[in-house]
Amino acid sequence: MPISYVCRKCGKAYSKSEYDQSRFCTSCNALLLKIFNKLPSTYLPNNQEKSNDESSHKDKFALFRAANHLRELVGQTKEYKVVTEDVEPQKLSTYEYWIWNSEYEEALKYEKWLLKQYNGKSLEEALPGKVISNKQGECYEISSSCVAKFEKVTFEESKQIIISDLKIIPGIGPVSEQLLKKQGYTTVEDLIRHPHWKKQAYTFMQLINTKDFCAVQKWLWHRFPKSHPLLHYLAGFCQDNTFAIVDIETLGLSERPIILLGIAKPTRDHICTSQFLLRNIPDEPGAIEALINNLDQTTSLITYNGKSFDVPYIKQRLAYYGIDGDIDNLNFDILHFTRRALKSKIANCKLETVEKYLGINRDINIPGALVPHFYDTYLRTKNVGPLVPIVEHNKQDLLTLGTLFSKLYEEWT
Repeated sequence: MPISYVCRKCGKAYSKSEYDQSRFCTSCNALLLKIFNKLPSTYLPNNQEKSNDESSHKDKFALFRAANHLRELVGQTKEYKVVTEDVEPQKLSTYEYWIWNSEYEEALKYEKWLLKQYNGKSLEEALPGKVISNKQGECYEISSSCVAKFEKVTFEESKQIIISDLKIIPGIGPVSEQLLKKQGYTTVEDLIRHPHWKKQAYTFMQLINTKDFCAVQKWLWHRFPKSHPLLHYLAGFCQDNTFAIVDIETLGLSERPIILLGIAKPTRDHICTSQFLLRNIPDEPGAIEALINNLDQTTSLITYNGKSFDVPYIKQRLAYYGIDGDIDNLNFDILHFTRRALKSKIANCKLETVEKYLGINRDINIPGALVPHFYDTYLRTKNVGPLVPIVEHNKQDLLTLGTLFSKLYEEWT
């Protein structure tokens, strides 16, 4: 059956070789669709020719009508809601993103200013960086280093805090724990001397002393919710130089391109960031590959809702392009810890709200829900201005996550 390759948006046709080079339209960057054409009537039996000719026009008309309707629905769909300030945030739980009306208007004014300010400027002038290449293609890398403290507990601190909770041992609840501590069993290590609990205590202490992170994590998952502070203290099992903060910016909530992938490597005094930006949609495979190349098996991720969004999204795009990449690293998703620690202190757990609690102010900021809008403006106008707040937004997210990861230890205390 003959196959043609057509842009889903503007209808421009491409050859197979052009489709193999890029699955996106060179005119409007929309996805190219494979269309399976019907065989010519010469391949059909004579008694079927007339009936097929009569029905083909009806089929085409129905198909075009359905496609136009779908295109209209996609164009009208927004993954955020603009609300007035008198709406209670609790009533907006059905929306992944919501924006105050004043924020929305300010963002649009800011966009107009950016278009004027950066008119005629190149990407290198607006966002100093360099083009990098790998086996999947090219992308634009923006690197920087910021002075910032990143603190975590040591292994010994982590060990003492974890084994001080006797409820880690199956069968021991709050009441039993109090009784055991009154009898002098203050840690799991002390329970090795206990006639009843010694076997389980010995097994758990072996996992602790061998620093078997995965085994200890699974043990804790069976005993506590995944937002429990002890799972945050497991960071003490990881080496200082093996953390990577990861955050992505996308054109939607599913099955749409990732336009920016940010990674930050924290040390005690600095956080070094690398951001892989798409100059155009075909840069996506190269940008994803660049991120994967910055990770190895020993890297522990720090994300914010990364287990539910960022990591599955990256895996989805890897599968879409058929890229063999691994991002199944240990993941400290601090959204869960933040909800547990701050739920009574802040109205919601949007990162901007958490930043206000931490006293962090952004010099340049746009609501995360408007990132696709700003990037679409860049694609339409070829003006690099709207990219500036997207890159800054992503960079500030990375820095905030580093600060929040450290500050949570103070909240547990």
